[in-house]
Amino acid sequence: MTKGGIYHYFDSKEDLYYQVLEDYFTPNEIPEWLQNIELDIKALIWRGFESLEEKKKYIQDLVGSDNDDAILHYYNFLYEATRKYPEFQRAIDESDKLKIGILTAAFKKAQERGEIRQDLDPEILSFELDALLQQLSYLNFVNPGIKKDQNMFKRLFDNYWIRLKV
Repeated sequence: MTKGGIYHYFDSKEDLYYQVLEDYFTPNEIPEWLQNIELDIKALIWRGFESLEEKKKYIQDLVGSDNDDAILHYYNFLYEATRKYPEFQRAIDESDKLKIGILTAAFKKAQERGEIRQDLDPEILSFELDALLQQLSYLNFVNPGIKKDQNMFKRLFDNYWIRLKV
């Protein structure tokens, strides 16, 4: 099929673009590392840190670049898509809300099992961990310290865990 031939199946170039975006934003799946919240919370959190390398590979594959600028292409894609079509921003927001809900339930269970401190707010912990992992996903592309230190994510995890454990 030729590049021009593909447009035959769509009303317009814009229709093709929208349908590609719709396909990308529709799955709304929870991340694989969050699919078993019955794990002890320490193991679950570590899986989140471990997933950072998988996320980097996913982004590189998605934008077709092994270079560090892949993250910039990815964020530009997200920004342009969500500004042009706000419903895709809502899909991201719903996905984030789902992640926070799952993490909150996991942190509550961990408190019930005595794995983490009782004086911590599970919902705030969830938001904090999600924000940390999202920022580390970005830094995994651009921060020279992470590139030089193969154990940086383990060190960050260990430091994070110290604040939670009983």
